[in-house]
Amino acid sequence: MIYEFFLQKCIFPVATCILGRKFWPRFKELQKSQWLPRKKIEEMQLEKLQCLVKHAYSSVPLYKQLMDKAKVKPEDLRCLSDIEKLPIVTKDDFRKGFPERCTSKAVPRKDWLFDSTSGSTGSPFQFIRDYNFSDYSLANTYRTYTWTGMKIGNKSVFLWGAHKSTLPIKLLDGLLRRRFMSSFDVEINYRRYYDELLRDRPFMLEAYSASVTHFAKLLKKEGLKSLHIPAVISSAETLYPENRRLIEEALHTKVFNRYGSREVGNVAHECEKRKGLHVNAESYIIEVVSRDGKVLKGKDKKHGRLIITNLTSFAMPFIRYDTEDYGVPSDRTCTCGRGLPLLENIEGRVSDFILMPNGKELSYLFFNYFFEQYGAYLRQFQVIQDRKDHLLLRLVVTKKYNLEKEGEIIRGIKNKTGRKMRLTISKVKRIEPEKSGKTRPVKRLI
Repeated sequence: MIYEFFLQKCIFPVATCILGRKFWPRFKELQKSQWLPRKKIEEMQLEKLQCLVKHAYSSVPLYKQLMDKAKVKPEDLRCLSDIEKLPIVTKDDFRKGFPERCTSKAVPRKDWLFDSTSGSTGSPFQFIRDYNFSDYSLANTYRTYTWTGMKIGNKSVFLWGAHKSTLPIKLLDGLLRRRFMSSFDVEINYRRYYDELLRDRPFMLEAYSASVTHFAKLLKKEGLKSLHIPAVISSAETLYPENRRLIEEALHTKVFNRYGSREVGNVAHECEKRKGLHVNAESYIIEVVSRDGKVLKGKDKKHGRLIITNLTSFAMPFIRYDTEDYGVPSDRTCTCGRGLPLLENIEGRVSDFILMPNGKELSYLFFNYFFEQYGAYLRQFQVIQDRKDHLLLRLVVTKKYNLEKEGEIIRGIKNKTGRKMRLTISKVKRIEPEKSGKTRPVKRLI
């Protein structure tokens, strides 16, 4: 308690002042604004949106071209719903002429921070952020940590992929008492991870959903029951309901779901009520859009593409950016009292949905629930669509697996996808994670 108090009252205020950064003031600002009425937050969003769009139109060639083509001007944005007048922007739009075409002439290059996604969909993506976005991104992240009951300075552990180890980051890791474990090595090192977590007793574990799920399965299998971690944050991958239950049982914890991406930051997070994900609305506007371009509302109870506007990124603005993720909107008000809007659920990436021969999409959830009944026969599965009419099923099988069950699996999947879908089964020893450290049970390559 003493360290956390000293960190918040002395170290962070002094450090941010010396470094000229604004993480700490942003954090304090967001801690207050989350309790504002929804109407006040929407007024804040509109003001920020108008400022951002005016900036992008005057200084970013990509947005000027797209807005002129759509015949829309910055002054046409008079209310939040007017955002629908703006064109949707894709990764391909940003890739063309990167970086000159999609970056602002008004932001000095010395303020550019280059970054990139891991390319988990098979399409690596490079982008640029600025210090304003980075400060808000970190402030949003630590605000959502407090929703789990964590205080800044409590010990935390990250079961993650790659982690930069520059001197400033090492110093920050030390100050924040956070450490990293490799998500690539869970199978090999789970016993060591268990012992270290027992010794260090962190308040929070943040992890890829698949990594912490696999960790929990291994602990349960070995009868290792002594971990008590107050909060686990599942991030970067879809959190299945049954996996949430498993993690909570094995780690004696509460699991909090989070949605974000490398390019836009921490977008939405469950609060202590865990009845939907609160949007960090002071920094983001989220729209859920159907396949025909209609903006869905909570009453529609349907999933659609998540279109995100980052209100804090000026070097390379993301305005109505197609994330290639699916989500379900919500019209509920959370009983926690925050004025921040909710997302009902996150349903994965576009590449997590199989495209069937009849043109319809089949959610990864079908395969997740379908393979549940074969737990005695399979340790892992992965479904890869490499052609419109072909699925490759990669299976890690147990000794109980046999040709009868194989035929049953093929028939069950074909009953859902249609007879035109061809299936090939490949038995493998292990399904390796992606380069990012994430594991993808369903993978669409077309």
